[in-house]
Amino acid sequence: MDRTSASARIGAAGAVLALGCVLLATAVSPAFSWRANALSNLGAATPAATPATRLLFNGGLAVGGLLVAPLSYALAREAGNPLDKLASVAFLLTAVALALIGLFPQGTALHFPVAVGFYLLVSVSLWLHGIGRLKGGARRGAAVSLFAGTTNAGAWTLWAVTGPVRRPGLAIPEIVGAAAIAAWTVLTARRLHRPPRPGDSTPPEYHS
Repeated sequence: MDRTSASARIGAAGAVLALGCVLLATAVSPAFSWRANALSNLGAATPAATPATRLLFNGGLAVGGLLVAPLSYALAREAGNPLDKLASVAFLLTAVALALIGLFPQGTALHFPVAVGFYLLVSVSLWLHGIGRLKGGARRGAAVSLFAGTTNAGAWTLWAVTGPVRRPGLAIPEIVGAAAIAAWTVLTARRLHRPPRPGDSTPPEYHS
């Protein structure tokens, strides 16, 4: 297995781990409500949290973010233009922000800026990747990236225009954005990973 394939597989595993731990934390919490809580309530000293949810939420995001980060290497390897390269850097920052949410839970000074940064970077990195792929002629890949980035931005825009941003039920736009980037990461990793062929050391190409 070459480095591109390995980094893609590790990135996909990280996305599955992070989203899976968040969903599991919501399931085991005795008081969590999608209509009343933010996801970050699961990792802080709130009625929705328990030692188990704090471990799942904070630990899952911290470890998941670290595992997602290597996918940026695979994205950089396939980059065909400056926008592709910029997208790989933006995606790396997205993964770092994800890990920092787990390291700085709700109630700490850095939690709000890293959480906002994560959701902003989700759309920025996916839009950059989508435009870069479109310039490279990969229409299908461009559509997937642009759709995922717009899904995240659309969820937050709809949330913002229907009431105060920091109100009960914040978990709803949060999970939409988290699911969008997780699904994109898994699909992209699957495309970038391919079984090695004898004598083949060429990075996987992006097929339209």
